[in-house]
Amino acid sequence: MNLMLVRSWGWPLGRMLKFHSNYNGAQRLNFFHGFRHLLLYSTSTSAECNPDFANYLVDFLGFSKQQALSTYTKLVRSRLARGAKKVSDFEFVENSNSVVKFLKQNGLEQCHIRTAVVSDPLILFSNVEKTLIPKTLAFQKMGFSVSDIVEVVKVNPSIFFMGLDTKIIPAFQALKEIMGCDLHVISIMKSPRIRLLSVSKLLVPNVALLMNHGIPIELIRKQLLRNPFPFLRKTEFTQDALIRVEEKLGIPRDSPRFLLGIMLLNSLKETTVESKRQIFKSFGWTESDVVTLTISSPFLLALSEANLKKRLGFFMNELGYKPSFLAKTCSLFTCSLEKRIVPRHKTLLVLKEKGLITLDYSLVSAVSYTESKFLEKFVLPFKEVHEVYSKHAGATEEGRGTTTTTTTQLQQGQQLAQTDKESRGSINVLYLLFTS
Repeated sequence: MNLMLVRSWGWPLGRMLKFHSNYNGAQRLNFFHGFRHLLLYSTSTSAECNPDFANYLVDFLGFSKQQALSTYTKLVRSRLARGAKKVSDFEFVENSNSVVKFLKQNGLEQCHIRTAVVSDPLILFSNVEKTLIPKTLAFQKMGFSVSDIVEVVKVNPSIFFMGLDTKIIPAFQALKEIMGCDLHVISIMKSPRIRLLSVSKLLVPNVALLMNHGIPIELIRKQLLRNPFPFLRKTEFTQDALIRVEEKLGIPRDSPRFLLGIMLLNSLKETTVESKRQIFKSFGWTESDVVTLTISSPFLLALSEANLKKRLGFFMNELGYKPSFLAKTCSLFTCSLEKRIVPRHKTLLVLKEKGLITLDYSLVSAVSYTESKFLEKFVLPFKEVHEVYSKHAGATEEGRGTTTTTTTQLQQGQQLAQTDKESRGSINVLYLLFTS
């Protein structure tokens, strides 16, 4: 019966066996067992896909069952929205395998392909010869390297469905006029936060608006490379943010941080920003203190409420720092509390208690040192703090249980430093060992 169904679709059984000859015996057996089910039930005349397509995602792309079902649902909705014609299950499997093969040949790994399929499952329906190859060649002509194309597809597989002459090239040219450099345009297009369809409609007018208000193009380019998303809001939002930066955040228009204030307000709701400001005030900060800190680093208000409370609790309750001091020391808010600030604070504390250092080094200055410099100056010369530093540097939320590893790395670093104290190379090796 299965053979008749295959022949009725015009697909020789030998071709099926040949096509899947790269699978091992167990995979081939499982495939034909599942494919038999696909053939028997592939009689729908709608554009909606058979649920067994989810099985393909699990069996051949390594999806979890839950992820496969949610992706399948997204696929069905996308195809129905596009009014796509029906496709047989065998055609789907064959086309998907050709797409996966093409993507792997162009540098994408299995995990990258899964990410792309989750983002836009329609990529599995792409025509390799008519869509994927021409678009890939077009990207290369625009200056994209193979690795650049991989990055673009990972974050935005839908780019394969955009019109080359109507969407992609106009967006590329518009960005080039702003950035003045192909490499910078490519960097922006690799960002998961860019939406090419909004470049001409939103990004270009917003850039023009900012420049008309005296913001230098160099600052705009710098922020675009960091995060283009805030530039993709409606122009009315940006116009409103220009006013609110001064009124709500207290950042003057001539401040070099004025653009950062606009980006902040374009990224967060006003109520969210205000709730962060109130957290500082709940720790005894005055309005003037909050404004001083915001002017120096507006994006500190983008930290989570839990993060802000934890930092303020540590700095003010444990270390006794005053709001007036913290408001002028934004560096303490930009470094990792668990990985950098606490380990260095505990190390300095022991060094001072044991009289191992004579100068009164402040935490702010200690935090400013690079990792290699801090180890060279405050950790390696003093065995008394090796265990202290290892304990706190290895007990972060992300890496509990690494104290033994950290201690070993410190010992290796100490041996290297003693072997060649004058060599900067030894410190570089130590840094690599410690951060590996």
